[in-house]
Amino acid sequence: MTAAFEHERRNPREFPDWEFETLDIGYDVESRSVWMSYKETAPHCYTLKMLLEAVALRESLKELVNSPYGAQWPIRYFVMSSNKPAVFSLGGDLATFAAAVRKRDRDSLRTYAYVCIDVMYGLTSALGLPLVTLSAVRGQCFGGGFEGAMATDFLIAEESAKLGVPEVAFNTFPGMGAVSFLKRRLGVALGEQIIATGAAHTAVKMHELGVVDVLAPDGGLRETTLSWMCDGGEERWLRRRALADLRRSCFPITREELLRVVDLWVDCSFSIGEPDLRHMERLVAAQGRLSGQKTKSA
Repeated sequence: MTAAFEHERRNPREFPDWEFETLDIGYDVESRSVWMSYKETAPHCYTLKMLLEAVALRESLKELVNSPYGAQWPIRYFVMSSNKPAVFSLGGDLATFAAAVRKRDRDSLRTYAYVCIDVMYGLTSALGLPLVTLSAVRGQCFGGGFEGAMATDFLIAEESAKLGVPEVAFNTFPGMGAVSFLKRRLGVALGEQIIATGAAHTAVKMHELGVVDVLAPDGGLRETTLSWMCDGGEERWLRRRALADLRRSCFPITREELLRVVDLWVDCSFSIGEPDLRHMERLVAAQGRLSGQKTKSA
């Protein structure tokens, strides 16, 4: 799927001091956790660069685990988080999306979508490693960002975090796994209701529904996440890993399923009209103002 791209695997000897343009990497000794955090200076959305770096990190971790250095850095948990103060992720790269639709460039949009699925499938399959994945969410978590958070085994969020899939606002649907992930967590009816309304919900509400597993007080996300991982030590970690494996066995989400949905999403995207494209472009401008970056017109 991402075979057309070169993934620069990092040297296991240099872990955890791996450098990425959009990602900060850290390791916590007590919890034996690897943290992948979106840099404060990175775009608020999932650019192709960010996605490919996430894939490169995944493949680098596999190499680390299977190297002589793996014993030096035992990994129980993989944590996806953000170093941005008010944003986890705003989801897909709407600028790329709108430009591809305007140019009728189906191949470019499909390439972007397939890389998204490569990342999502990696998260929902524990990176192909014997570990537990979790998301630590603070601030705004929408669209593909919410899909990514749900793809992990567990989801921890600050009480005031906002989560949702707003794609219905421009007459499309969340194509990067929301249907599959919500169905597994909530069932078909409630999952479809969340998608159909496109509403943003607080983490407290999502916790009541069963989407969020653990609530953290505002400002206490990292402390809550570390405490949760350390609680119960290896015995609790083994139980959590067994539960995640059981969930994958009983409610499997395959790469093929995700690809079928994203192909439908690509087809749907090329049927939207000019008002929807203008709405996307206004959102791109708003995201640029939020990040303090100047956006370039397509």
